[in-house]
Amino acid sequence: MRRTASMLMALLLFPAFIATAAELEGTVQQVDKVKNQIVLNTADGKETVEISGATKGADSVKAGDKVKVTYAKRGQKLLASAITEDQGDKAGNKSPMGVR
Repeated sequence: MRRTASMLMALLLFPAFIATAAELEGTVQQVDKVKNQIVLNTADGKETVEISGATKGADSVKAGDKVKVTYAKRGQKLLASAITEDQGDKAGNKSPMGVR
């Protein structure tokens, strides 16, 4: 009985822990390494994305770069997992910036 209750509770809470990945495209306006953030100008306006040492491509991004940011939303924050050069319709080069 206790195990069933634990499994039911886990199933009810599990969706809260799932973070789906999404993408933003835009031009980097600012990189703030102290706050671990980048500010992007996107088609919808300005977006601030949190970066970390685990964010692929974060160490080589600079203001003016056109990028795609793969992120997960946690609360009100956008947490980047990867930053890649925005190649537009070019195929075949989807690696993180600085990684080939």
